[in-house]
Amino acid sequence: MAAPQEEVRVIYKPKNSREEYFVFAYPDEVLRWRKDKSIPLTEVVQTFEVYESSNGSEGFAGRPSKQTLENVFSTSKDTDVINYILENGTFHNQRRGNIKEYNATNVSRGKGVSTNENAIGIHN
Repeated sequence: MAAPQEEVRVIYKPKNSREEYFVFAYPDEVLRWRKDKSIPLTEVVQTFEVYESSNGSEGFAGRPSKQTLENVFSTSKDTDVINYILENGTFHNQRRGNIKEYNATNVSRGKGVSTNENAIGIHN
């Protein structure tokens, strides 16, 4: 079985705006694709979903409306928007792909919290 590929958010942030638009992709494949556009997008992106965060990297992300995509990218066609983000975006939040476990400690709230599928909750 092959090792999981790293996954990153490729983020495009328009000038003078807090909004960010991003896709989940594989960084090595993005770099290859930037040099050779004949590589299929199915090998580059994890999904054909474009996400928007109106508060930068904070808060919730959702899917932008077609009108929003038209206003920002002059198109609402998903492949054209994804191409633009991959070409002009930057890598953020590099992590191992599809690993559903992380630990977080918030000192003001007490002990660490885990999202491990087998042990969701507070740990001692």
